[in-house]
Amino acid sequence: MAEPFFRRPLPDASELPGEADLPYEDDEPLAESDYQLEPLDYAYNGLSTWFQDRADVAVQADMFVHYLVAGEDGGREHRMLAPDVFVIFGVPKRQRFSYVVWKEGKAPDFVLEILSSSTWRRDTVEKKAIYAAMGVSEYWLLDPLGPFLAPPLIGYRLTDGQYVRIDAEPGTTATYVSDVLELELRIDDDRFRIRDPASAIELRSHGELQDELTTAVAARQRAMEARQRAMETRQRAMEARQRAMEALQRETDAREAAEQRAAEAERRLADLEARLRRESG
Repeated sequence: MAEPFFRRPLPDASELPGEADLPYEDDEPLAESDYQLEPLDYAYNGLSTWFQDRADVAVQADMFVHYLVAGEDGGREHRMLAPDVFVIFGVPKRQRFSYVVWKEGKAPDFVLEILSSSTWRRDTVEKKAIYAAMGVSEYWLLDPLGPFLAPPLIGYRLTDGQYVRIDAEPGTTATYVSDVLELELRIDDDRFRIRDPASAIELRSHGELQDELTTAVAARQRAMEARQRAMETRQRAMEARQRAMEALQRETDAREAAEQRAAEAERRLADLEARLRRESG
């Protein structure tokens, strides 16, 4: 989102505008390129999903943040800027036109800026000072292509009003822990990733979740088809067994009938022999 220079004196607290009275769109594209859009989408959707059950956590992306600074005449001036992704704890999860610090009662707790050729200077210097003065607890910079930051992911934690760089986790060069989010941020195979260190669950973007859902649905369909084939095979086997049992029963019936006929023939023959003996005697 473009961030035009905006300055308006606000000397009287009663004149402070609300969310609906402030600028909230600029008709600019969301990101400079796919290299910025992909990590932005990943961070926003991943964090939104992670905190979806928290009614007191708001996750926003590419939204104007309106804030106040001291003016030269001793009054207050209205400024605004648009973080790529930011998270606020202790505010309602709701739809917003923009985030108004003096109405919400606090600054964002976590801000992630994704550098590009047109923003990296402001992100690394000017915005860093703005966020520190605003009271943003953690400020993170991500350089998806690598020419502006070394390493490509750097985090700062607000300590006594100043940002202190967050060290990488022991034994790693590009894995960090956000105390605000209680999550692990890292670069893995040149990709920005977020993980819960307690459960080792990786956050997923909307696209990744959709791919996983598509894969799961396809796997479920294949399992159902395999189950259906197994049931059909079992049914055919049961029918074959039934036919075999019926054939065996027919064979048994035929054998018993033959044995009965043979026994009857033996009796008739015995009766006939006895009759002949009586007649000849």
